[in-house]
Amino acid sequence: MAVTENSSNKIEQILLDLLANSLFGASRGITCDRVKWPLVWHEAYVQAVSLIAFSGKSPEDCNEQFLYKMRVKLQDDVRRVVHINKEHIRLHKIMTDVGIPYVILKGAASAAYYPDPLMRLMGDVDFLVNESDVERACKVLEENGLKRNPKEHEKHIVYFDDAGNFEMHTTPAGVPKGPEGDSVRLLLKDIIKTSRELETHFGKIIVPSDFHHGLVILLHTCCHFTSEGMGLRQLCDWATFVSHFSDEEFCSLFEEKFKEIGLWHFAKILTRVCTECLGLPPRSFTGDFDSDFINDFIADIFKSGNLGQKNATSVQESVLAKANKEQSFLKHFVTSVNEIVYFYWGFTRKFKILLPLGWLFFGGRYIIRSLMGKRPKINVKKLKDRTDMRNSLYEEIKLFKE
Repeated sequence: MAVTENSSNKIEQILLDLLANSLFGASRGITCDRVKWPLVWHEAYVQAVSLIAFSGKSPEDCNEQFLYKMRVKLQDDVRRVVHINKEHIRLHKIMTDVGIPYVILKGAASAAYYPDPLMRLMGDVDFLVNESDVERACKVLEENGLKRNPKEHEKHIVYFDDAGNFEMHTTPAGVPKGPEGDSVRLLLKDIIKTSRELETHFGKIIVPSDFHHGLVILLHTCCHFTSEGMGLRQLCDWATFVSHFSDEEFCSLFEEKFKEIGLWHFAKILTRVCTECLGLPPRSFTGDFDSDFINDFIADIFKSGNLGQKNATSVQESVLAKANKEQSFLKHFVTSVNEIVYFYWGFTRKFKILLPLGWLFFGGRYIIRSLMGKRPKINVKKLKDRTDMRNSLYEEIKLFKE
């Protein structure tokens, strides 16, 4: 089923067809008489799936200038992927030389499930250590010439040099607060203990077990979905991961535990979207979902882009959508603004007395940048419509509420 077959936006459908062909050999034909390849390329680029989409496709009906630029960019992307893979190997050597247990989060761990690991674009090297090893890990990274980013972040510590960035975590992104988070952390407590060594094209790294990798990327997808918005790269990560298991294997590994933490419904939704949109072979455990809901879900992905690149108000939308509908307008407004400040200034969760400074800073900065033309002015009606749409998606998905 092509979820955008009745839509005027054929660009999105063409990109989905390219991804399905590349990832799962779907053999979907590109039926448009004249494909606007520069627009398809742009969409693939902002979704961080250009290497997947164009790995086996030479666009037709394009001028030579565009083809040249596209090929140069793809070559640059491949070089970048190779470089980040080598940074994973560098981290492995740094950690293992001094005996610090660690595990890679996403990145090369996710790429290992792709038909070709070089298809998967990467940014930073994300890894996890035990909380008791943080101080020692910081010291050894600094001894290897890396500098600590002075900007504090609630969820990770960043080290960098001219070669790249390393993000050190003690908990994967997306773990909720409260009792729900306690249940998730219980499942994650042995993530390093059960990790395995993986031999890549470039050397050895430590990656999570299948169960923990599935949990990590699902939590990561939740995190993006409820903040700046998830992109097609997260969907591709999930599709390629699920493809490695039979229905029986997948259910045996995940169903009971994901039900315990309220993520089984979301896992089924993601899998169904992957079968409808990306050519993942159908899975019996997903059940049936309304086609309008599937269309709304994929539409949200296309409106967001990777890390919310396509939507300047995605963070505001997610905050408003998550706010309690029972709140008064004033309380609703204050809660929403606080969440925006928390998102950018994680330290204010501990030092709430600084929240008013965050209101002034981020509100004033947005107004100034809007007046200077550096930020789009907020369209209140459009923001409300998008927030309402996200509300309906959240209600259907029921994250951490099964």
